[in-house]
Amino acid sequence: MKRLFLTCVCFLLLSISTSVYSQNTLEQRVDDLSRQIASKVSAKQKTTIAVVEFADLEGHVTNFGRFLAEELITRFYETDKFKVIERQLLNKVINEQKLSLTGMVDPTSAKKLGRLLGVDAIVSGSVSDLGKSLRVNARLISTETGEVFAVASTEVVKDEAVIKLMGEQSTDDGRGSRTKDNSSSQTKKPIQTVKASLYTFELQQCRLSGNTVVCDLTVTNNDRDRMFSYDNIMGGAGMVDNLGSTYQATSIQIANRNGFDDAVIPSNVPIKSRVTFDNVSSQATRIVSLRMQFNRYDPGINNHFRIEFRDVPLSK
Repeated sequence: MKRLFLTCVCFLLLSISTSVYSQNTLEQRVDDLSRQIASKVSAKQKTTIAVVEFADLEGHVTNFGRFLAEELITRFYETDKFKVIERQLLNKVINEQKLSLTGMVDPTSAKKLGRLLGVDAIVSGSVSDLGKSLRVNARLISTETGEVFAVASTEVVKDEAVIKLMGEQSTDDGRGSRTKDNSSSQTKKPIQTVKASLYTFELQQCRLSGNTVVCDLTVTNNDRDRMFSYDNIMGGAGMVDNLGSTYQATSIQIANRNGFDDAVIPSNVPIKSRVTFDNVSSQATRIVSLRMQFNRYDPGINNHFRIEFRDVPLSK
């Protein structure tokens, strides 16, 4: 009798485990995401959709991001509710027109794509690696306004298929557990962090090469999606080196765009930025002060704010 009881308990636990796992397979999660998106697009009476490749938090598109776009396109097409732009045609137009549609989608590119292909909505998004799973956040962008009108999300368990698509290698640690061997994907700890006006700024490094200083940082919007840019009127960024010389930035970028161009910064997605200074003395060893001026847009309000990093080493 005791043996029968234990057998029944084991069978029940196995059934529960199998049920939970089946609900978290890649196919199930993509189905869930596509249903969320389809419902919200239909609610806004959008009929023509373009799906761009999903990027990771560093702006890189992996095979998982490409796979996700392909699967969503297929599912939207099968609903018979939408006209879906074929991905090769979409990529051709993006390349020919030099549009910015990966990671952070700017309103100008969204509107232009709408005019060229008759698209009502663009599905874009990001993939966050949480260790044992991936968090997929999708944003639905209106090509009429260039603004996000809805969001959707899901979480995908990292099984062997997902790990392969992410370009990672899984190894056994000898205890039956799998560990990730993907050193290139590990994020370096920032050398300084500043929080200001609903944003977090993480300075990764400042490098002196010849007479050029390049500073790399990430910008994370801790609030809702909003417009953001460097402040061109105030010069964007400036630095003072340990020799007492002052410099204005000669180039500023956010993701792959000019940092002075207004763009929608998604909520809780670290966006890469780069600031470049030219004609710096090769004898400089550190930055005494690195100042950056920004615009944060709220309805009817244009807020200017400044941040500063102090005593930053210059790597060579």
